[in-house]
Amino acid sequence: MKKRKRSLLALSIISVLLIALFVIEFNIYKTNMNQKKVSVANVDKKTKSYKSPQKVDNKSKKTSTAASEMKVDETEKARQIAEAYIGSKDVGVYCIELNSGKSFGVNQDKIYYAASTGKLPEILYTQKRINEGDISVNTQFQYHDYVNDIPGAMIRGGTGVLKNNIHDGQVVSVGTLLKYACSYSDNLASNMLGYYVCDKNDGIFKNYISSILSKNITTFSKDFSAKDIALFMKSIYFQGGQATDNLKNTSWDNIKIPKYLPVKAAHKIGINGSYNHDVAIVYAKDPYIISIMTKGESDEFIAQLSKKVYDELNNDANLK
Repeated sequence: MKKRKRSLLALSIISVLLIALFVIEFNIYKTNMNQKKVSVANVDKKTKSYKSPQKVDNKSKKTSTAASEMKVDETEKARQIAEAYIGSKDVGVYCIELNSGKSFGVNQDKIYYAASTGKLPEILYTQKRINEGDISVNTQFQYHDYVNDIPGAMIRGGTGVLKNNIHDGQVVSVGTLLKYACSYSDNLASNMLGYYVCDKNDGIFKNYISSILSKNITTFSKDFSAKDIALFMKSIYFQGGQATDNLKNTSWDNIKIPKYLPVKAAHKIGINGSYNHDVAIVYAKDPYIISIMTKGESDEFIAQLSKKVYDELNNDANLK
């Protein structure tokens, strides 16, 4: 009996030990499996957080590159069309796309007598001083003949309304002078702005104009290139104000650059003898500046060239 009891006790002890060993082993196995799951989950999270932005960046990069390549192609096509239309004619063109910053030119650095497109620097600087509060549209100045004796002054007659409606000592506001210079290309209005607002077309004004063109102007004159005139108009566009509003409403809105365009344009014409020019802000879906300077070409030539460039820059086929 004693032997049997001992055997049963031994079996019981062994059974308990086996059960305890099984429980311990099972817990160890379970712990290992949980650790593996956590480890896999962490790896997955790291992988996803690393790979996901990379995929988005690559897609965004490809889209941006494709858009850039399309814009370059579109701009180059517009340049080729302009160049083919100009041929051997004495014409300078410069175009700046205002959103992308892309530009192109044909004979863009050739200097022409700018005629009334050369009033843009005075228009630009006057608007700058209004924006900065140095003067207001209500500031008044007296007309005297000596305002016409400054560098780059326009002739006493010519275009405009003041030549037949002003006398010595008459007072005119800056707002009126700016409107007349923009909308009617008034020579006397431009000269008064030059004398009173633009430091007699010298000094600080001349330094400012030099900074716009990134070149030193020793004496202010009306000799500029198509690129120069386009840069003045670009600065006028970005500073805004009365000047752009006035340039949208001129006596020449049905000819030259705006003639065949289906959108609004703010522009400044220039005519003197065989010199015939126009420069405009074209308010297309993607607005742009275009400057066309010619010697011996017609208003219709400028209008046709303007439309050809517009059609290429706004060709829906380029967006597909």
